[in-house]
Amino acid sequence: MNKQSNEMNVKNLCSRKLWELLKNAEWQSNTERFAIESELSDRRHYVKELEQLSGRETMH
Repeated sequence: MNKQSNEMNVKNLCSRKLWELLKNAEWQSNTERFAIESELSDRRHYVKELEQLSGRETMH
């Protein structure tokens, strides 16, 4: 098995599902988290929420 088959393909998921995975911390690695954030940002979905989530994490 190659590494790609073990990773989530974020392009195949809807924006709502990606947002739920991100906000519920259901990602497996920082790479996967970054892929989810990047995909949502590229789609321009949940941009305000992404900014708020990033702001909260830098405060901790």
